[in-house]
Amino acid sequence: VTEELPTFLGTEFNLGSSLKSVCGHSMGGHGALTFALKDPSSWVSVSAFSPICNPTKCPWGDKAFKAYLGSVEAGEAYDATVLIGRRSTPIIEFDDILIDQGDADEFLAEQLKPKELVKAAEKCGQKITLNMREGFDHSYHFIAAFIDDHIAFHGKRLRKKQEAIRSQVTYDFSSTQGKPIKCKAMVARAPKQPLTEEIITVDPPKAGEVRVKVMANALCHTDIYTLDGLDPEGLFPCILGHEAGCVVESVGEGVTSVSVGDHVVPCYTPQCCKWTCVFCQSPKTNLCPEIRSTQGNGVMPDGTKRFHDENGNDLYHFMGCSTMIEYTVIAEISCAKITKEMPLDKACLFGCGVSTGLGAVWNTCKVETNSTVAVFGLGAVGLAVIQGAKMAGASRIIAIDINPSKFVKAKELGA
Repeated sequence: VTEELPTFLGTEFNLGSSLKSVCGHSMGGHGALTFALKDPSSWVSVSAFSPICNPTKCPWGDKAFKAYLGSVEAGEAYDATVLIGRRSTPIIEFDDILIDQGDADEFLAEQLKPKELVKAAEKCGQKITLNMREGFDHSYHFIAAFIDDHIAFHGKRLRKKQEAIRSQVTYDFSSTQGKPIKCKAMVARAPKQPLTEEIITVDPPKAGEVRVKVMANALCHTDIYTLDGLDPEGLFPCILGHEAGCVVESVGEGVTSVSVGDHVVPCYTPQCCKWTCVFCQSPKTNLCPEIRSTQGNGVMPDGTKRFHDENGNDLYHFMGCSTMIEYTVIAEISCAKITKEMPLDKACLFGCGVSTGLGAVWNTCKVETNSTVAVFGLGAVGLAVIQGAKMAGASRIIAIDINPSKFVKAKELGA
């Protein structure tokens, strides 16, 4: 349970995290509490359903400990009430321990003894939330009735821990700063042709530019639209991609809004924020034209390119972003700095799809409370529209798509 099962789950489901929480029922609840209290640094959170809380003081423990350990006294090392009772301070790893217990449980008084655990916890200041559920017994129906509460309990703490770890991550870019970087990229050589994986040289950023390491990418319909040769501004060969979560690797002369190590989302539509820019200063639009002409020509603001293939030939930039590459160079005004607590594999969606959907609701349509909203198409943009409409207070959200399998997610998000 503590070694083989976490390893199996991590391998089979590609969890990609060593963070663990533990929960159990009855004897399993006793185990969950014991694991967590004996080694709190290995667990983010702990909860239990109808656990055996004080086994050295109940018939089950008397029989089990004598049979397996030789004596009841030896079982004190596996008794949650005894373990907490030996403490003088709360466990810093656990802000709370959640226990659900049915008040109609036939084992409650003689075997389970949750109130003994709560008394011991009170002495050392450890918080335990004990929910006595009226009318529930010891059955699996009891677990099914409240399992969502436990999932939410653990999910909240796992996310918080993960965010704390992520915010402390640092990167050492000292070996690449100021130098060209050779890295992998997916290159669009021509319309309607498959992307090719190539080694590309990425120049250092010039004045007003930022070079970033691309950590996560999302695919937008516009990338496909351009690759199909339908985009009048589509230039080849180029590096597509404009929805990404990135870390700043180096900055060019004069860059002040971001620093090395910052997390950013590249933006197709930049924001120069100059007081002379009527678009940036207007509450009605943010279609800043500062670098629009060069961006549409597939080059950086100074009219040159930063990408070169293995033969030394230049590659065009795409939408001022070109994120289907391990490192890219973008204008400073195209960087949206974000908190490091935001996972980059989720933040990348704000580069286009999510922000487009939310903007359609809040800025273009200005959906009001109690509105009825119809959403045609349930891709990334459509699902973001549903979320935005829900947040705006729409009372009726109608989701429309030719693929009925998308309705499940649409309903989860508010349709």
